[in-house]
Amino acid sequence: MTDLNKTGTFAATTNGNFNAIPYHRAKSFRVTNFTGKVIGIRQRHKTTVVDDFNDTDFTEWTGDIKYESSELEGTGAARVSGDCYRALTSEVMLDGSEVEFTFVTPSVTPYSLKFSVYDDPARIGMSGGCSLTVSESNSKSYTKYKVTICMYPVLSYYDAFLEEDGQDRVQLIDNRSAQFGANNMVNSIVSIEPSVQVVVDPIIYQQKVNYSNEQIGHGGSYVYPCDYNTSEYEIINLGSDAMNYSDNNQSISISGFYAR
Repeated sequence: MTDLNKTGTFAATTNGNFNAIPYHRAKSFRVTNFTGKVIGIRQRHKTTVVDDFNDTDFTEWTGDIKYESSELEGTGAARVSGDCYRALTSEVMLDGSEVEFTFVTPSVTPYSLKFSVYDDPARIGMSGGCSLTVSESNSKSYTKYKVTICMYPVLSYYDAFLEEDGQDRVQLIDNRSAQFGANNMVNSIVSIEPSVQVVVDPIIYQQKVNYSNEQIGHGGSYVYPCDYNTSEYEIINLGSDAMNYSDNNQSISISGFYAR
C-alpha cells in the first residue's frame, strides 16, 4: 500500500537549455512526456565526499578541528572548535555545483556557525564568500541539520538552504551576489567558522557535470532513481521529429510523480 504522505506530483518547465527539475525529497520519480517534443534528461552532478571523517587524519585541514567518535554518519565525525578550512576542488566549478555540510547544532546557546565556500583562503572572514550562518535564531539547539550552498560562478551569485533532519529544506539565501575569483573556483576551499564547538559529518561536493542526456519521446514515461531528491536531474527541449528538431526554443512543461 502506498503512503500518500511520501508521494507527490510536480511540473517541470524547460526550453532549449537544460533546466533542473524542481526540488522534492525522493528516492525515485516518474516523468511523462506529452509535449509533442523530444525531451532530454540527465543527471546534474558527480558526487564527491570532501571528508567523511572516518579516520583521524586531518592533515588536509588547517585550523582547530579534531576527530570525534560520536558520529553522525559512518564511523567518525569532526569536532570543530574554531575556524578551519580545507581544499574543495582543483577543477573548474560549473554553475549549479553544490556543497553540503551535515552537522549537529550545539546544546548551548547562543551559537553562530558559519559554513562557507571561498575561492581562496585569504577571503576567510571577509565579505563576498558563499556563506550561510546558522544560529539559534534560525535553528534548534542540539539538532541535526544540513546546509546546502548552491553556486553559480558565471552568474556571480549563490543560493543557500537549511534542512532540519526529517523536514523539508528552507531557502535562506536567494540569488545573493558573491566573489568567485578569477580562476573559476579552481583550488577553492570549504570553511567552518563556529563561535562554539560543533560536530560535523560529512561534507559533500555535488559537482555540476554536463553528462550526455537520454531521450524521452512524446508519450514516453520512465522512472528514474534518486539518491536524495528530484533536482538531481535536469531536462531540455530537443524539439520535434516532425520539424527536424528545429523548434527547441519553445518553453514546454512535463509532469512527474515522486516517491520518498
